Amino acid sequence: MRRETASMRIKSYFASSVERAIHDAREELGGEATLITSRRSAPDARHLGAYEVVFGIAEPPETAQSAAPSEDLNAELTLLRDQLDGIKRLLKLRGAGAESFARPELEQLYEQLVSAGWDDGLSRQITEDAYARWQALTPAQRSSSGAATFEGLATECIGKQLRFGSGFAPDGSDSNRAVILVGPPGAGKTTTLAKIAIQECLAKRLSVRIISVDLHGVAAHEKLRSFAAIMGAGFTAANSAAQFMEAVDEFRNKHVLLIDTPGYGHPDWEWARDLARVLAQLKNKEIHLVLPASMHPAGLLRYVHRYEEFTPDYLLFTKLDETECYGSMLSVAFQASRPLSFLTRGQAIPEDIERANSGALLGGLFVRERAEAISAA
Repeated sequence: MRRETASMRIKSYFASSVERAIHDAREELGGEATLITSRRSAPDARHLGAYEVVFGIAEPPETAQSAAPSEDLNAELTLLRDQLDGIKRLLKLRGAGAESFARPELEQLYEQLVSAGWDDGLSRQITEDAYARWQALTPAQRSSSGAATFEGLATECIGKQLRFGSGFAPDGSDSNRAVILVGPPGAGKTTTLAKIAIQECLAKRLSVRIISVDLHGVAAHEKLRSFAAIMGAGFTAANSAAQFMEAVDEFRNKHVLLIDTPGYGHPDWEWARDLARVLAQLKNKEIHLVLPASMHPAGLLRYVHRYEEFTPDYLLFTKLDETECYGSMLSVAFQASRPLSFLTRGQAIPEDIERANSGALLGGLFVRERAEAISAA
């Protein structure tokens, strides 16, 4: 049976303010229209209005020029809803007076943070903290301050709030420390575990056992088994809760148990709950939630909330080489209120991993804005 779906018509509206453009769009399209994005107008469209908002409205099947598969449309609508939520928060803050900052440099800083992926509320908080630091400067220091000064002050504020894991080496009294990597599909857990095994265990002469646990999958262990063979590390595949607990008990004399887990998305979440209940029985464990830094911030935050069932101790970000700036991931780290453990920047084993640190993260806060300025020049 062929199932027809609605297509979406996209239209831009220009006006002197975002609010006016939204009003005009609602007048024409009605309340069913979906706000996709808002932005400053491109230079060649400034004569139409200072701001552009883009709306989408579903058309009935009989008037649609082409019909996309329903699953594609649902995925698109989910992304549009995420964007809409972010824009609503931004408009709320703007309505409260984004232009009410005491200096134009502060408004510029606020907009930079928002465009770099920071949560709107955090962007305002950081901007206000930067202003408070600026007020504490001497008159001479203030007189020479500019946009770069406020960026520096914001960087200091962010650096003060970052938290990092205490070293990896286990306490001498802890002879069975389980380090568990959990996270969504495609986050890079298995490759990251291999990097940790070499850099933090084998290189430091710590005894280690690698355990791959998948309570519901079939033949899901082969990649890690190959890594373990290359490294010369012991490996165990566990396909049930009983096998997993037996492996943990058998190798309790090891300094570190490195435990890899499957990537769970929304359809598999009941299976994830099964694993979370098993892991909760372990003692002397630390759980690292592995997230790709290149993921959309709404997706990152969604996985942070979902994986709360595992009660992670740390956030571990991968794929830093696939993003231009770090605002999204740091914003999510602040909202998750978890320390950071490791950062990875590529696939090379074990080179592309490092302990999370301020130097590695704060240097990427305003990269996008600087790149745009260079491009414009």
